[in-house]
Amino acid sequence: MIGEGWTNGIGGLIRLSSSFLPPQYRFPIGITGQAIAAIAYPFIMFLPTKVAGSWFPDTQRGIATTIGVMSNPLGVLLANVISPQMVRAPQHVVYLNIFTFVPAAAAMLLATVAVKRSEPKIPPTFSASKPQMEFLPGLKACMMSKQYLILFIVMGGGIGMFNCLYTIMQELLCPSGYSNSFVGLCAALMIIGGIVGAAGSGIFVDRTKMYEETMKVSMGLAVVFGLIFMQLTLHTNFAPLLALTCVLFGIFGLATYPVGLELSAECTFPVSEATSTGLIVLSGQVQSVLYVLIMKQFARPLQPERMAHQVCTLDVTDKMNQPKDNTQAVMVFSLLAALLVLVLVILFKPVYRRIEAEKENRARIDKEKEARMNDQKITLPRETVTQPLNKAENV
Repeated sequence: MIGEGWTNGIGGLIRLSSSFLPPQYRFPIGITGQAIAAIAYPFIMFLPTKVAGSWFPDTQRGIATTIGVMSNPLGVLLANVISPQMVRAPQHVVYLNIFTFVPAAAAMLLATVAVKRSEPKIPPTFSASKPQMEFLPGLKACMMSKQYLILFIVMGGGIGMFNCLYTIMQELLCPSGYSNSFVGLCAALMIIGGIVGAAGSGIFVDRTKMYEETMKVSMGLAVVFGLIFMQLTLHTNFAPLLALTCVLFGIFGLATYPVGLELSAECTFPVSEATSTGLIVLSGQVQSVLYVLIMKQFARPLQPERMAHQVCTLDVTDKMNQPKDNTQAVMVFSLLAALLVLVLVILFKPVYRRIEAEKENRARIDKEKEARMNDQKITLPRETVTQPLNKAENV
């Protein structure tokens, strides 16, 4: 966490300093700062399950993971909302750089001063007290687990599809006449719905431990609403339904995120959570690129009769933002999404190894406690039986 805070803080400082340099140096220096700050991104994505497993009891791990992983999309949402309001001219960029540097510097100082240890003195659970595998043995254990490999592909595909839709949303909507402001609204609704869904799923699995059921239902509904959204983008005048499906897709799509990361830790225990979840996130980033490339590969020139509705180009001379017909791309995307859900529902049968280890430990402790109580039980001496006196003796 200290490394994450410092790389983000130093990157923000370099990005801020670029605003005061001559114009020819601003862009390369600013990009350098952005690249240094981006080094913190893997730590943000990989650490939540590790922190949750090390610092929180089993009844709070899901919501702890949710809070950690949802900080990233929440930050993206705030940046997308605030940046256009703050930067209305090139000279206003410095205000945005100041605005982003202040919280980065505060987090850097807080991590340096407040973070004193990686784990608590007293582990909150039995699993947190157990030694974990080193990276290479843990990596081998992950790759040898059939259930983890299914999760690696399906969960990574879910992350990739979510990122893909978020990335190319403008290219999907502008050929049908939906403005950039509406695109921004859809993206914001998707993130807001996702935060609500992830919080709900985290609380639910903490109380019920129904990881598998929650994952399958959420993933299935996310694909349904995601495909409805993509089909609606091919038609005009469906703005209210598009907004609604964005909310629902966000709710169920991001609901799978913390649950899937917790499942990866359950399937591979005692592999370190940083290893198992890190591979899932890596799979998601790689598949994000693949799905974006697939969508662009199957996009076709827009039909002449639809050109009257498109709002992609700035003017008739704009050759950079040519509208595309995404019908074939949507069909291919839909097929891949449906295939992922079928693999998850039919083949994914996880074993909760971490939960089972904790149950066995609790059962062992209960038996030892019962045995000690039996050993310490005091057996009272038998009372002397007195015989009643005869009437004759009483006289």
